[in-house]
Amino acid sequence: MKEFPGFQDCPCSGKNLSRLLQPAVMALLVQGPLHGYRILELLKEEAMFKAQPPDQTGVYKILKNMVLDGHVSCNWETQDSGPARKLYTLTETGLSCLDQWKKTLVDYHSSVASIITLLNRKLEPSR
Repeated sequence: MKEFPGFQDCPCSGKNLSRLLQPAVMALLVQGPLHGYRILELLKEEAMFKAQPPDQTGVYKILKNMVLDGHVSCNWETQDSGPARKLYTLTETGLSCLDQWKKTLVDYHSSVASIITLLNRKLEPSR
């Protein structure tokens, strides 16, 4: 199939999956508390961000919104040297939200598989 220029930043490229950023962050936090910078590092290792790293500002905005929604708590961690850093922890409410995300993503997975089946189906010639 011929590739057309200009699709690198198109939603059809799948490089911008911003709606999946929240469940990805929550999936990391379910393993334990993390600093924002570490969340960014771990996200970069995930397959969905191999082509394009996650937007740093977007990650911190999602963290802030999850704190406001009560899904994540945040505490300042001070060390003997260096600046204080925020430590993010998934709350019980966040854990319930993540459980709902899992159900939603399983449904999406099924829907995406159905779309792929449609795309792979050979069209019969018109009669």
